[in-house]
Amino acid sequence: MFQMEGFVALGKIKHPASDSIEKNLDHASFVIDLLTILEEKTRGNLTDAEQRLMQYSLQDLKLNYVAESDSAISSPSNPTT
Repeated sequence: MFQMEGFVALGKIKHPASDSIEKNLDHASFVIDLLTILEEKTRGNLTDAEQRLMQYSLQDLKLNYVAESDSAISSPSNPTT
């Protein structure tokens, strides 16, 4: 659920309500921070599969965030909010 919200904020998938691409890097950063806190708070209480899913989701979002941040810097004419 949060991973999908992160990808919507990164402009990777369409927003389900508006059916359009809406890039918002500030919101994507918030989602990543939220998942990081959730991962810290649930550490030791998840199954191995749940822990791997959490780590994969965070890693995937962080890598895509860096890529989108870099592209926003190299082409500042694209709005990020």
